[in-house]
Amino acid sequence: MKPPVPTFAIIGHPNEGKSSVVATLAEDDGVRISPVPGETTQLERFDLKVGKERIMEFVDTPGFQNPSRTLAWFRANAEADDLVANYIQEHQKLTEHRHDCELMRPVADGAGILYVVDGSRPITSADQAEMEILRLTGKPRMAIINSKDDDTQFIDAWKAAFRKSFNAIRIFNACGASFVDRIDLLDALKSVDQDWSPGLEHAVSALRKDWKRREERVFEVIVDLLEQALNFNKSKLVSRESDLEMAKPDLEANYRKGLEAIESRAWAEIRRQYRHKQLSISLPDTSILNEDLFSDKTWQAFGLTGKQLTLAASAAGAGLGVGLDVAAGGIAFGIFTAAGAAVGAGAAILKGKDLAKLKVRHIPVGGFKMQIGPNKNPQFPFILLDRAILYAQHASNWAHARQNREISISDTSLKEGSSSSWTARQRGFCMTVFEAIRKRRFEKLDKLYPDFKDILAQELKLRHQD
Repeated sequence: MKPPVPTFAIIGHPNEGKSSVVATLAEDDGVRISPVPGETTQLERFDLKVGKERIMEFVDTPGFQNPSRTLAWFRANAEADDLVANYIQEHQKLTEHRHDCELMRPVADGAGILYVVDGSRPITSADQAEMEILRLTGKPRMAIINSKDDDTQFIDAWKAAFRKSFNAIRIFNACGASFVDRIDLLDALKSVDQDWSPGLEHAVSALRKDWKRREERVFEVIVDLLEQALNFNKSKLVSRESDLEMAKPDLEANYRKGLEAIESRAWAEIRRQYRHKQLSISLPDTSILNEDLFSDKTWQAFGLTGKQLTLAASAAGAGLGVGLDVAAGGIAFGIFTAAGAAVGAGAAILKGKDLAKLKVRHIPVGGFKMQIGPNKNPQFPFILLDRAILYAQHASNWAHARQNREISISDTSLKEGSSSSWTARQRGFCMTVFEAIRKRRFEKLDKLYPDFKDILAQELKLRHQD
């Protein structure tokens, strides 16, 4: 028999970050978060689910409106058997107490209390009144200090005040919390009330298993990205030889768009795994992930140096990478070459070694078939892999309360992708995987993928988002 679903009422003064805490704990970036005080005017319930199973419920409540008067009533009626229910019964028809009654309803129904304050400001008399009200409810309660910035000068004062009124205290940055931070908070709730332990144990266990499933799925998405991109080609039929040159720019553009679409779909699936429904690809100008897949900056920042490629090819034992322009750092910017000459509209970046070649074949029944791809450059899969890993690392720990939707990643001319930090043996193994993908040796890939997953495993593990 499954334990009851733990329910927590998120309570606090207006504009203290209650909705941010709900968004992050419930993994729901659809929670309305506004800098305008009092934006939450009625109860809103948000379920945390694993699959179709509801494992926790969070209730976003309006902020206290009359803490002084409410406290006076609680003190005057402290001996009542059910203080919270009596308060609601007596005040629910009074307009000025509407919000206070509303926030107390889930508490009356048995919800645990998570009291949220902004730890970057000093304690006020209204805060003291709210703390005392919650103490007098007699309900299990935890205080959450939600620091909105780096100002910690008031943290100790908040802790001292909370020790008088709460069962537990946690510092929790809702806009910067990673999965590990969320699990730590939920684990801490077990100590607040023993009756919560079975439901929370079940919830935490389910979340950890689901997170492992997500990491497994992200690995599958990256493998699928590589399989599609490394075997992708684009072709076009033309009736006359004189039309070949005119058709090249469109064919080149379609090939690039096709590869970019493959990558875009993979990134969208990664976002979906981490429940980012609202997160878009609206990255700041300084983000390296904002760069085109084929831009110079992308190829400078990701992938391997020429020396690393050469050593990896040697480790792979397949002679891969021979012919790379090592003097250029192994950076191949070219997209298409035919008979040694750059073709197509993108001539400005068509330099260096081949990325994909243009093939023209005469059709016996008449006309010509032009084909670009599949890609053969040994650098290209490392570029795709580095970009996907970096995107997954940030998406996995992007707090759902952080609704500016920007993933800020430094821009540098140095190699910053994961593959540049691997050993030559690991890179060589990856080259073997890439070659098997290109040659569609599926039986071999079935044997290679477990070790390939081991290489990627640490890169896909949880990392805190600064």
